[in-house]
Amino acid sequence: MTAIARRAVAASLAAVLGLGLAACDQSSGSGPEEGTSAPSSAASSSISPSPSADEQEGTPIRIRIGDRTLDATVWDNPTGRALLEQLPLTLSFEDLNGEEKVGHLDRELTMDGMPDGDDPQVGDLGYYAPWGNVVLYYGDVGSWDGIARIGRIHGDLSVISDQTGDFTATLEAAE
Repeated sequence: MTAIARRAVAASLAAVLGLGLAACDQSSGSGPEEGTSAPSSAASSSISPSPSADEQEGTPIRIRIGDRTLDATVWDNPTGRALLEQLPLTLSFEDLNGEEKVGHLDRELTMDGMPDGDDPQVGDLGYYAPWGNVVLYYGDVGSWDGIARIGRIHGDLSVISDQTGDFTATLEAAE
């Protein structure tokens, strides 16, 4: 099963479970503050938001897609440092739900010291631990367990969003 198919199945199951929980909460008379109506993969109290992009220090990198280059910053967190150790990387990316481009790593990145999940912002560079994917976010995906925000992409995100099929990108240290 492809990464896209697995994520689609997981999202569908999470939505069905969330609707079921919401129905149970409504029928039991408890309000949203007492129960949960969100899918298990959505934000929970164990998820703490990452600092804003303005609060992050990090290492500049470049993302090369064809003849276009985007600057990015990889933040100084455990997962970001683990990605930097693997650079330069050339990855094949594919679109996921018209909101993100995902590229599978051969070696997983550590999640030690990271929140259980996060809510990436448009323009974030991320890591999705369950599949071992580097993620370029160009849409709002919401909160998910297993997401680590590890950096910020600077510049015109249409370089990413305009990719209509699978594509190759190289992530490398900025010189």
